[in-house]
Amino acid sequence: MARQSDLAQKRRSRGHTQETLAHRLEVDVSTVARWERGASTPTPRMREALARELGLSLDQLAGLLPHPAAAREIPAVDPVELIKDVWTSAERDGLASRLAENSPAPGLTGDRAVRVAHQWLITPPPPAVAWTSESGRRIGSGALGRIQARLRYLHHADDVVAGGDLHSTIRGEVARTATLLRTASYPEEIGRGLLRAIAELCQLAGWSTADAGHITTAEHYYLSGIQAAHAADDPVLAAQVVSALAGHLTEYGRARDAVLVAKSAQARIDGLGRNATTPTVRALLHARASWAHVAAGEPGQAASAIQRAQDEYARRRDGDPDPAWVYWLTPEEMDIIVGRVDTALGRTRQARQRLTSAIRSCDHRRVRETALYTTWLAHAHLRAQDVDGASALADRAQQLSETIPSDYSERAVRHLTRQLAAAR
Repeated sequence: MARQSDLAQKRRSRGHTQETLAHRLEVDVSTVARWERGASTPTPRMREALARELGLSLDQLAGLLPHPAAAREIPAVDPVELIKDVWTSAERDGLASRLAENSPAPGLTGDRAVRVAHQWLITPPPPAVAWTSESGRRIGSGALGRIQARLRYLHHADDVVAGGDLHSTIRGEVARTATLLRTASYPEEIGRGLLRAIAELCQLAGWSTADAGHITTAEHYYLSGIQAAHAADDPVLAAQVVSALAGHLTEYGRARDAVLVAKSAQARIDGLGRNATTPTVRALLHARASWAHVAAGEPGQAASAIQRAQDEYARRRDGDPDPAWVYWLTPEEMDIIVGRVDTALGRTRQARQRLTSAIRSCDHRRVRETALYTTWLAHAHLRAQDVDGASALADRAQQLSETIPSDYSERAVRHLTRQLAAAR
């Protein structure tokens, strides 16, 4: 354990707690904790920032980093092994047990997220076996319809309630639905419907749980969602969860992994043919990939991806058979996404126009989103050398963020505050 504590000792000698170091590096505190115990290692770009912060050369830092093989916490199940071409009672009960009991699961550290996405991409869906338990009450379309209605309700609740307040409710719904999957009796069609509902709930739980600050737990939900959608043989839904995982990885400092994961989602959709998806779905996947490219320092790829997103979105038509989970990608939301990318690409005039207009039309009940969008508009002002305008927007975002328990908005405000301090 001597090597495992070296990095932590150096951090303390520089006057940092895990929280303050994470703040300086703009990563989650759980990321620093994983580095120190050897559960993951920093990316090459993050190593440079970490070395600067600790006053070390890259070689000196390498000597302090514990080797992942030395970590105490060895996962009982490799996440990649959960993506299979079989669906027996063991797979069904394993998924249901993890979700029903909220059991800890291995995080997607290092290259695991990429491996999971790749494994999903190349593994055929399982055949229709083990769809029902040996005993338990019989359920049918009525019970499934109630679960789907509850899922829609929780989606819309997430629009106006921050993760710190809502995540436990969503996780409870995941647990109840997973228990039903394991204990009830149902035909194959209902079994697939239950798995699709679980996949959507897991994606929503991943988003909301991360917003509550539980990053590793959020990754557990994303992984389980991919497994459930794959078992249901719903590649479009699975691509949505994989793409959402890419967004999560982007947010928490793993941009290079996020790019590869986002590409896996796009590759699967491309392989299905254009008739298998709608323009809105394709626009969503391209938009998430664009921001991953921004975070990875790839402006050319980001510009290309956001243009594809806009082109696809312009092709949408009334009556498109959009899946319910893409309801939120309205024209105003698309402007928000494009405006954020425009800011990063230096297109500040277009960014300010898009973001200002979209924020004006934003429902005032959506406090978290309004706070986030306001920070993004402030960055556009800052890029245009309008420090006073950015400061006023930062104050507004701070006021909004203080009223809700949202890790997303808190992180956005902290990042903006640091950028303003540097500009001043």
